[in-house]
Amino acid sequence: MSTRSQWHEIELPVQPAALFNLLLAPKAIRGRWNNTAAVVTEVDGAWVIAWGARENDPDYVSGARIKSFQAPKLVKLAFDYSRARSGMLPFANGMTAELAITQKGQGSLLRVTHAGLPADNDDYFNAVADGWRAALQGLGAILMPPQQPNPRR
Repeated sequence: MSTRSQWHEIELPVQPAALFNLLLAPKAIRGRWNNTAAVVTEVDGAWVIAWGARENDPDYVSGARIKSFQAPKLVKLAFDYSRARSGMLPFANGMTAELAITQKGQGSLLRVTHAGLPADNDDYFNAVADGWRAALQGLGAILMPPQQPNPRR
């Protein structure tokens, strides 16, 4: 099967170690994907995440092997299993997601590279892009909340 990749990045006002920890925290995952429930577990190099609006009936479940874990700068996952509420995603095997963090000025640059996406499925490719954009915007909102107007005149 022919595949393609995409990448997304965001600059954030936090040091790499703090950002790395935030990427893996279930509360932050819920916040950046705007979900009420997310479970992340890592056991012997396997990473499983379930997320969605319902804790007992998640919208999505993905399982991946951790291919590289270099705190605080890199996590690379190789997906073995993915399903949506509508059913299994048959092309998930072979996909990878690499989250790389570098120092950028006083903060960090997070770059996500998602590879192995099916070349013949534009809807899925676009949905993945939308998902990463939303996740990065959500992460930015957690770290850079909107300024409140000053009530003084």
